Amino acid sequence: MLADTSEQKDRVFLILTGVWLFTALGVRDLAFGNPVILDYLHSPKSIGFSANLLGLPAQDNSNVRPYLGILAVLGLACVLGFSRLAKPKLQLPSGVPKWLAWLPVAWLGWQLLSYSQTENHAMSLATVIHFASCLAAFYLGLFVLGRMRLAKLALWGAALGLIFNLVDACGEKFGGLELTRNDIIEKLESREIDPPKILTQAGGEGKTIPLEIEQQIAQLPPETAAKVRQLPLELVKRMYSTRLYGHMFYPNALAGLILLLLPVSIALLLGQGRWHALRISLATGLGAVGLACLYWSGSKAGWLIALVLLSAWFLHLPLSGKLKLGLAGAAMVLGLTGFAVKYADYFDRGATSVGARFGYWGAAVQSATEKPLLGTGPGTFQLAYKRHRAPGAEPTRLTHNDYLQQASDSGWPGFALYAAFIGGAAWILARRRLDDPLLIAVRLGLLAWLLQGFVEFGLYIPALAWPAWLMLGWLLASPTNWFDKSAATE
Repeated sequence: MLADTSEQKDRVFLILTGVWLFTALGVRDLAFGNPVILDYLHSPKSIGFSANLLGLPAQDNSNVRPYLGILAVLGLACVLGFSRLAKPKLQLPSGVPKWLAWLPVAWLGWQLLSYSQTENHAMSLATVIHFASCLAAFYLGLFVLGRMRLAKLALWGAALGLIFNLVDACGEKFGGLELTRNDIIEKLESREIDPPKILTQAGGEGKTIPLEIEQQIAQLPPETAAKVRQLPLELVKRMYSTRLYGHMFYPNALAGLILLLLPVSIALLLGQGRWHALRISLATGLGAVGLACLYWSGSKAGWLIALVLLSAWFLHLPLSGKLKLGLAGAAMVLGLTGFAVKYADYFDRGATSVGARFGYWGAAVQSATEKPLLGTGPGTFQLAYKRHRAPGAEPTRLTHNDYLQQASDSGWPGFALYAAFIGGAAWILARRRLDDPLLIAVRLGLLAWLLQGFVEFGLYIPALAWPAWLMLGWLLASPTNWFDKSAATE
């Protein structure tokens, strides 16, 4: 139970938590949309490569100081929040079993054991610090936010961060990506960028430039076109990509952010008490922009997950069971039909990204089989993949599967602990009957994050992981009916 303190003090704590979330999501220059293992490789906007990869003068790309700074804000929020507990002994909210509450601690402990024998101390240290911050966010939600009536104030920070990402993504759609491409071309022409000096870790050796990109390159002056063709293939693809990034590392991460926070942001807008017509207009506009950016991100998994969320939302409507199932089924059929039409050409070309992921996952299983107890060390899949990578396969730093990466990095026990926690939380939340639209929206967003974890690496991106872990703890602790709360908790 919380100590008897004024509502104003609650607001200070919640605003501080909201500032932390907004800073992680909405401040582009801090690059918390990057995977944590790249905290020393800040990537130029929209192309995903650091300055040295482009042959530009060396710069201080370190993200250590801002990362530690934002962790300090999180730590201050934790100190302030936990100081509000009336009893030194932390009491679990009703409905949360002890085994589920302490599984994350066991998982982090296993990560520390794995770190003790890691193949790369720098990568693993950054990863373990990040995992510890995720646990701090989870317990902040579980023990503090879940007991505050005004807890949703903190989520406004995440909603504003999402809005900043959508604004930036729209800027990319309407000229921003072209400006970035033209800037690189100008640097090539002025010889500020020298293709032979660019590192080739992007891969693409022995592969040809796709025809649709080659047609655009051919429109450049011959000398410039020749320089562009000398760039690593992956860089050329990103230069001419029309997919949106926002503040995130790459398009699929932006899709993950939209899926996680768009339902929550819309519910926050609709949940206020005044200016009903204005709120509906703002929520409708935000939903339209968010879905448009999801579509423009080109995320195929994002499209499919959005269909799952839409179908799940239909099941919450106050309609007859048959009608709800009919609407959910119709949404799935129409969405899958559109998906098949939109990406027919992609599958005709062999669905290369799907094949690449199967290669990543196979390498993760091989690595876990070789080192089944402690793995290669937290965040070190890149090193394991180099040993198991098939000739000509695309390079990667992460497994594109949060669950299998646990097996590769920290062995099968690490995989089991993480899977048991996520699976157990999902099982408990799926069985709860929720009536509050905001809680329903949080559950839908977390479902999207859980599902995307099978094909992406959201666990390793602070801008995705922090709000997800915080909302997970808050949702597990939140009562289904706020009127059941006693005055002592307000």
